[in-house]
Parts: sequence; C-alpha cells; structure tokens
Amino acid sequence: MKLEEHPFIQSIAEEHRAALFREIDIIDAAPGTFIFKERSEPDALYLILEGAVTFTKLKHDGQHQAVSESTAGSFFGEASIFTGEKRALGARAKVKSRIARVPEKSIKCLIHNSALVQEIFQNLIDHLKSTTKHYMEDVMRTEKLALVGTMVSSLLHDFKNPFAIISLGSTIIQNRYPEDAKTAKICSSMESQIRRMVDMANDLAAFARGEHEIEITEISLDTLFDEFHELNSPFFNHDRIQLRLCGNGVTLQGDAIKLLRVLQNLVGNAIDAILTAEIEGKVDVSAEEKNGEIHLKIIDNGPGIPQKIRENLFEPFVTQGKSDGTGLGTAIAKSVVDAHRGSIEFETSAHGTAFTIRLPQAQR
Repeated sequence: MKLEEHPFIQSIAEEHRAALFREIDIIDAAPGTFIFKERSEPDALYLILEGAVTFTKLKHDGQHQAVSESTAGSFFGEASIFTGEKRALGARAKVKSRIARVPEKSIKCLIHNSALVQEIFQNLIDHLKSTTKHYMEDVMRTEKLALVGTMVSSLLHDFKNPFAIISLGSTIIQNRYPEDAKTAKICSSMESQIRRMVDMANDLAAFARGEHEIEITEISLDTLFDEFHELNSPFFNHDRIQLRLCGNGVTLQGDAIKLLRVLQNLVGNAIDAILTAEIEGKVDVSAEEKNGEIHLKIIDNGPGIPQKIRENLFEPFVTQGKSDGTGLGTAIAKSVVDAHRGSIEFETSAHGTAFTIRLPQAQR
C-alpha cells in the first residue's frame, strides 16, 4: 500500500496532505522489531502500509504477552498522544512490515479535521474490542480468576486513553451545538456510560484481587432505581418484557455504584433468561424496610435457574446457556452484598426466580 492510499491519509483534506508527507518517516521493520516499547513516551502515530504489528504487555516474568494485532491499512499509537500518558502497550512487527511514522505535532495540528476525529474514534473502538476478546479467551483457558485481575488492570489502564478521546469529542459536540437538547442528552448519556464502564472494570479488577471495600453514602432507592433505569433503558427495552422498579421511599447507607452493579447483574440475567425462553416476561424489583433491614427483591417469571448450577450459582465462572460473559456476575453480586454485611438467597422453579437481598439500613 502506498502512503497516499492509506485510509488515515485519505481522511485528511487534500490541501493538508502535501505538508504532512514532508514530515512523515517510513520505517522498514524486520519481524520482532519493536516500533515502540511499553512505558515509552508518546511521540508519534503510526500507519501500517505493509505487514502486521503485534501489541504486547510486559508480564511479571519478563515475557511479552501478545494482546492484539493490527494489519495493513490500520494505524496505532494515537491514544497516548492525546492523553500525554506513557505507552500502555508495546508494539512490534509481527512480520516484515513497512510503517509510516507521523510526528505528534503533526497529528495535533490536524485534529480539528472532523473526518480524522471519526477515523481515530473508530480505530480506538476496534482496538479495544480486539484487546478485550483476546484477553478474555486467554483468561478462560488458563489461570482464570488470577488472570482476570491482570487483564482488567491492563484494560482499565487502556480504557483511560480511548475514553479521554470520546469524552473530548462529546465536549466538542456539545460546544458546537449548545442549543440542541437532543445532542446534549446524547452527550450526557455518553459520559454516563463511560463512567459506568470504568466502574464495572474497577469492580471486576477489585473482585479478582479479593478486595471488597465499599464507599458508604446515604442512598435513596427511588433515586438509585431511576439511575439504573436511565443507564440501562437502551439495553433492557424489549417489547416482550415488562420491567418494574419500586423503591417505596426506602433509604439506606451503602455504596450506590456497587449496588447498581448488583442490579445490573441480576436483572440482566433475568432478562437474558426470558429472551432465551421466548416468553412474555416480567421482572419486578422492589424494596421495603423491615426492622432496620432493607429487603431488595428481584422477581421474574422466566424459566428458572438450571438445576446443575443452582448449588454453585455464586461461585466464579458458573454460567450456562450464554454465548458471552465471564460467569462472574452473580459472584460479584454476592461479594458486594457481603461487603455490606448483608445476605442474598434465591428461590427458583420452572415458573420463575426470586432473589432476596437483605441489607442493614445503617452501615456505620
């Protein structure tokens, strides 16, 4: 592929290309040659013209773990340029490769080009998906929970880079269309979902490390349920499912973010089961106060929890009938309840499942 044919170059306005070409260096890299190493300073973006590049993470034993790879027509190294952080991964040629090096200052001069911003965002998303998929497969094959912690810690560090760019893009869009209420709502939702993903990754990493600390605040369950609905309405909006949330004015002391994760896991599992069974479904979530305890109930009319996993439901990596996921959802839910000095139990049959979570109203 010629430099001028690369999709990244094609996304740049023609009047800017000639000046850019004078600043680009072409690198011929032999197999195994590092383009840059992990923790190095971000000084350029790289375009792959020929060959392939493998991204690596340095392990405790000094070996370089392959995380993902990119091939001709793609680019890499952009995230750290915008965040200013050192490289989260190393990059080396998988095969004989021809790579164009675009200096950092040149990229920052071009960032106002909207087509270029879109190209960078798409590349970040594709790279993040590839990284997640590769690591999850490796985790489930080998050390499972121990490697989950390693994987999530690595990804969490990498999340900062693309999320910073997405957040920047959201801010730019809001500033460009300040009077557009629909745009403002979409941008606000983007920010909320970014925070949600970071929180989810933090929870998973903490669980893998055996950490179960909680941050105590006063929580209105009506408000918590409203936030849960707002965050999940795009995912839980199905014609065949009725989702009812009723906080009944109940309040308690607890960690709102982690309790949201419990709801996410249990309600998400219920909806998945109902959709798989292809039935008209209902999921009711309610709260009530009883003698200084808060009882949360999540009740569905799905097909019930399979007999073979009921006994070990709250153990890590227990799952059945799902093509994705880690099998950690209910284990994390239980760890959150335990950290609140509470309990969780369930009753299930072919006609539905009911989870009951008991939490002390006061933690202090």
